[in-house]
Amino acid sequence: VVSIVAYGLNGKRETGGTGFVVDESGIILTNRHVVQDKNLRYVAVFSDTSELDAKVLSLDPFDDVAVLKIETNMDLVVANLGNSDDLNVGQQVIAIGNALAQYENTVSAGIISAVGREVSAFNDFGYTVENFSGLLQTDASINLGSSGGPLINMKGQVIAMNVAVAA
Repeated sequence: VVSIVAYGLNGKRETGGTGFVVDESGIILTNRHVVQDKNLRYVAVFSDTSELDAKVLSLDPFDDVAVLKIETNMDLVVANLGNSDDLNVGQQVIAIGNALAQYENTVSAGIISAVGREVSAFNDFGYTVENFSGLLQTDASINLGSSGGPLINMKGQVIAMNVAVAA
């Protein structure tokens, strides 16, 4: 799991989110809304505080997914992917994120509260930004900045990506 930090042209930290490594070649998944601003420079921050520039390879506006690439000689730990179709309401899960884009590697636990939820996400001004369907609902604490982080089952498998917070 990595924190995604966005820097403006002046080098000032602007925003942040979370991502996770899915391939040893340096491929990272996160949410599209975390890295959609082409005017920002994105950096992946690892748990040892090392930072690597992250290039945005692909943005999926329908599923709010982005693919990033880092260049490194480090041995990367790749996320173990599971199957969200195997989930049941009441199943325990763990959410990992960059809470409030300030507290990296925040971990919280909860249960799957519902499957197949439809959600309308709003921006800071209260305008509907996106409509999502087929989502998992969890009571694990997820904050702004946790977007793009993994939701993990008790086998240690990523079964979903954190995408929205209910206010």
